[in-house]
Amino acid sequence: MSQMATAAANTKENTANEAAAPARRPRGKVRLSGKEKAAVFILSLPDEDSKALLKGMTEEEMREISRTISRLGQMPQEVVREVREEFLSRFERSALEVRGGMQKVKDLVNRVLGKEEARKLLKELQQGPKSTPWEILNEMEPTLVANFLANEHPQSIAVILSQMQTDQASYVIDYLPSDIQQDVILRMARLGNLPPGAMEDIETSLLAELDALGASKGAYAQEGGGGARKVADILNLMGRDVSDKLLAYLDEEDNPLAEEVRKEMFLFEDLLLMDDRSFQVLLREIANDELLKALKGTDDRLKEKFFGNMSERAAEMMREDLEMLGPVKVTDVESAQQAILKIARQLEADGQIVILGKGSEDVVL
Repeated sequence: MSQMATAAANTKENTANEAAAPARRPRGKVRLSGKEKAAVFILSLPDEDSKALLKGMTEEEMREISRTISRLGQMPQEVVREVREEFLSRFERSALEVRGGMQKVKDLVNRVLGKEEARKLLKELQQGPKSTPWEILNEMEPTLVANFLANEHPQSIAVILSQMQTDQASYVIDYLPSDIQQDVILRMARLGNLPPGAMEDIETSLLAELDALGASKGAYAQEGGGGARKVADILNLMGRDVSDKLLAYLDEEDNPLAEEVRKEMFLFEDLLLMDDRSFQVLLREIANDELLKALKGTDDRLKEKFFGNMSERAAEMMREDLEMLGPVKVTDVESAQQAILKIARQLEADGQIVILGKGSEDVVL
């Protein structure tokens, strides 16, 4: 659904018995519920725009907005003007700066098309032949890679995954049996630098096996490297339940190493370590609907940190949106939080923000 459709359709009821309320308005200033505001906004649009907006709604959203429209009487022009201004104010809170790149393409098509369709489209976008096995493995379906690696020694799997892109490696680990997951994560965290000759032998062997499978060719860059940082990046991208189990296993096997991984991990709660200026830079990059879902699953301290770095009006509207937001799947909350953390990591890498406690020894306050 478009941002306009989401902003209009996801506005929820403020009172439980609105559906039975008669179409009467108190004298003086007209107070509208969230659904009524959405209805007024849709009715204020040209026919073609309102049709496009309604097409983006689910059947249930269409039913709810239709009921609300049927109960509306004549709206004063000043009320319509206020509703439009409020909507535009909310809409303009989304990010104004635009950054492109392949990762942005991947994020966008995954959000719009879903994982499977997105993978098909991304394959069509790939150009040029691949020259390394890592590039081939980065584009293969994670389930196929997991099956391909299933009979390999855990040390070999650890080496191979350490050379792959972090997000792809996290997907592949998800499909490995739990006992192999644990062994591979431990070995990856302990990985040092491999001799150049050894890596060349591995590449040659992998290419031969992948060619025998008829693996397709395309274009992705190799990331490469094991150690605590690589494992931390992978765990950051995995579901909390799986990453917690793997971290607990690391604790049992090698507690000092597990602590190294923890220090490298970047959790949503770590945003509390940011100074206000950095927080405001981050806020400008976050889409409003993404932030709403992410805040649904966090504690009050972090919520107040976000609210405290918004304008008073923006914070008030965000609180109202949170109150009206219905149940959200845990997976959707985690996905929204990971998307925000990805933005924060990129901003930190670009030197635009500072996250205290993450490399803060280099910061003078």
